[in-house]
Amino acid sequence: MASNAPAPKVNPLSFMETLSPVVSLYRPAETTSPSPSNPETTRAPPKLIIFAAWTGAQDQHIAKYVTKYQALYPTSVILLLKSPPLILIRTPREIPKAIEPAVPVVKSIFPDSSSSDSANPSLLIHLLSNGGSSSIAGLYTVFAAASPTGNAQLPAHIKIIDSAPSSITLWPSIEFSKAFVPKSLHLIAMPALFLLSAFYTTTITFGLLTDWLKVWGETHNDEEKNGAEVRRLYVYSEEDKLVSWQGVEAHAKGAAERGFEVRMEKFVGTGHVSHARGEMERKYWEMVREFWEGK
Repeated sequence: MASNAPAPKVNPLSFMETLSPVVSLYRPAETTSPSPSNPETTRAPPKLIIFAAWTGAQDQHIAKYVTKYQALYPTSVILLLKSPPLILIRTPREIPKAIEPAVPVVKSIFPDSSSSDSANPSLLIHLLSNGGSSSIAGLYTVFAAASPTGNAQLPAHIKIIDSAPSSITLWPSIEFSKAFVPKSLHLIAMPALFLLSAFYTTTITFGLLTDWLKVWGETHNDEEKNGAEVRRLYVYSEEDKLVSWQGVEAHAKGAAERGFEVRMEKFVGTGHVSHARGEMERKYWEMVREFWEGK
């Protein structure tokens, strides 16, 4: 007799090893390649790709980025950092602790991060939104703390910042809150979301609460924590309702003034963490590949 029970859902990230609720790891069967694995590339693939997802990202959406990286760089190890909403909103100080299981992975691939080749980095960091920004900021902290001197930096790396960073302001806060409310209830919930966001932003303005988005963003421009970054790419758009394009450009300007090598890629018609979707997907991944190549 046939069963009418629905088939169990398959975890789209089942190919990754779960190290903790927020850290997962993919190790390919073969991690060394005598030549670039993609015929369009001119330099060796990354030894390690750290992908830091946006807050509340579902596995099915994260998997699209991870599998794209698997296709682009089949020999690269991929370290996934998730950003659960409860940690980011309620206990942001706990983010470094949650990221700790990532540290041994980085150290296993780069035993001596201080000797990594800044002229030819082997680490690619790709973060999305302020959730991804918080994860990488946390990784800087715990990686340094795990060293004997307490001040080690990640190995020389290339960084892609997609839809980040920003600071906490009223309307983006409302848009962020709406993401956790069913669309059918947006209109009903709007007054409450407005009041909650107004209270939150006001308390930050008067210094009663910490603007963690700003803190995490400033970490990327801090040479003591992020001095091993070789070059950086910002991916953003004017249509992003959560992250101001003016704020992204101001952050990039501050980075350049501090000596960081910066490149900007402004998309048109795409929203928050949506630059790799639809018609823009091909352009997005060509941009990623070329940026790794140094083009």
